[in-house]
Amino acid sequence: MTEKVDYKAWMTQPLIWAERCRGRGLVWTPDASWFINDPLGPKPHSHDDATEILYISQGSMEIEVGGSKRIYNAGDLILMPPDKFHNYWFKGSETVCLFVAVAPNHKYNRWRLKDFKPGAHEGDTPYANVYETDQLPSDAHFESKRVTLNPGESEGLHSFDLQDRIIYVVSGTASLKLNALSGPLTAHQYQHIPATVRHEISNAGYEPLVYMSFMITDPYTAHSTEPEEHD
Repeated sequence: MTEKVDYKAWMTQPLIWAERCRGRGLVWTPDASWFINDPLGPKPHSHDDATEILYISQGSMEIEVGGSKRIYNAGDLILMPPDKFHNYWFKGSETVCLFVAVAPNHKYNRWRLKDFKPGAHEGDTPYANVYETDQLPSDAHFESKRVTLNPGESEGLHSFDLQDRIIYVVSGTASLKLNALSGPLTAHQYQHIPATVRHEISNAGYEPLVYMSFMITDPYTAHSTEPEEHD
């Protein structure tokens, strides 16, 4: 169903670090005790008033979110609601490649490592496999969609005033234009597109292009966190 991911090349993709969101590609090899490129280390945590999405590009993991714990496999997209405790375990024998994104990227409160909020260990988490359905989990912070473009098709040139966007290519080859820049985006590559940036996504190959689109709401106008006004 999927080609083997070159995890060494995959985890060199740029860190997403912006006001509205942050994200990166994490790797857990079979001989490691945690993600080998995670600066936080093995610390179960939650995110106050922020949602995290996980996409398993390769491998299998057991993931605890709130009151649920289950094994997830390649193609699974998991949406972890705000304030929910989460933890991870390696499963199987294949190197895990995990794409993560959090929104909003609260400047002074990115992780909670103790004194979890009421309900942090309760409830389930929505998930879906991108190879099996177009219906991907969304909430107030992430609007998730699976998009398919046939050869020669394009989304058209457009921009969003108050929403960032992350594109993650599942299969095929995309031609991505960002303002005056352009280039290819292939399977297991992602790109952050800040609000107001005019962009166009086209199918540059001979097979269907499948990608996930994550629209990210503006943390100020949408979540009542406007900075205080000063005279």
